[in-house]
Amino acid sequence: MKRMLVRLWQSRWTPACFVLLLGLGYYGAKRFDQRYIHRESYDLPTDLLIRGNPDLREVALTIDDGPYGKTTSEILDTLRKEDVKATFFVVGRHVDEHPDLVRQMMAEGHEVGNHTYTHPRLTQITLQQARVELEECEDAVFRATGAHMDLMRPPGMNYDERLLHLAQDMGYTTVHWNAVAGDYLPVKPEMIMKRILWQTHPGSVILLHDTEETSQALPRLIERLKSDGYRFVTVTQMLARLPRPVFLASNAGAVPLTTETKPEPTVKRHRAVKAKPRSAAKTPGTEDAPTWDGGNQDEESILVRLENQRFAVYAEA
Repeated sequence: MKRMLVRLWQSRWTPACFVLLLGLGYYGAKRFDQRYIHRESYDLPTDLLIRGNPDLREVALTIDDGPYGKTTSEILDTLRKEDVKATFFVVGRHVDEHPDLVRQMMAEGHEVGNHTYTHPRLTQITLQQARVELEECEDAVFRATGAHMDLMRPPGMNYDERLLHLAQDMGYTTVHWNAVAGDYLPVKPEMIMKRILWQTHPGSVILLHDTEETSQALPRLIERLKSDGYRFVTVTQMLARLPRPVFLASNAGAVPLTTETKPEPTVKRHRAVKAKPRSAAKTPGTEDAPTWDGGNQDEESILVRLENQRFAVYAEA
């Protein structure tokens, strides 16, 4: 073996092979970096959030498929104790069953996004049926809270370009994920935590589901991510902190914390398409600046303009 290695080292082809291996290694590392680490964060033509800013040590916690009764309440309790804000992608039929929980989500500073009314795979139904699914979920949330949604996630992240453009035409930004626990199936809380921690990187959009196992795993998962130096942001905060910021109005806080009675808004089905202007241009110095604490005057003026135009559209609908 030693003699073979000596001959290989002395071969005239060794330098060429060495250079070739270096080139292949560099190409592979570059492709890996582009695909998994520093890939584009936001696809502007289709309004698709792929991941957050990879230069910021922050994550967005997103929770799909609720609201349910006991598990949603447990998750909200944990988030309140840990002072963490999340983004819930809710199913309209569950919203009609538990409108109080959706009001609590918004009242406690969480964001609520559209996850359809009956949770179908949207690419397996017609585009018109997909539109109705999104409209009916929107209507359910509006009936419960008097607020609208700007974020959407298709069930199973099952989408194509036509669906992305439909969501865009309806005024939604589609939210992907890149850290998933697979907790839509029965899985031990320890495994949920292990899977998420293994996949989480700066800018990760974490996907969890409204299940008993997830509610059990959540306290330790949040504690571990905090100890690893991560801070939690909502999806609209993450959008505003991209290398090329995208500003959307958040529905977090749209319901006052002291509200106990159910609002009775007038809702019109098949409503007018929302006018949702956005800024995607890169602004120097904003990579780590925008927050929702009212500290950025430019951002405040953008949000005021968004809200004024939003209400003007709905007043005409």
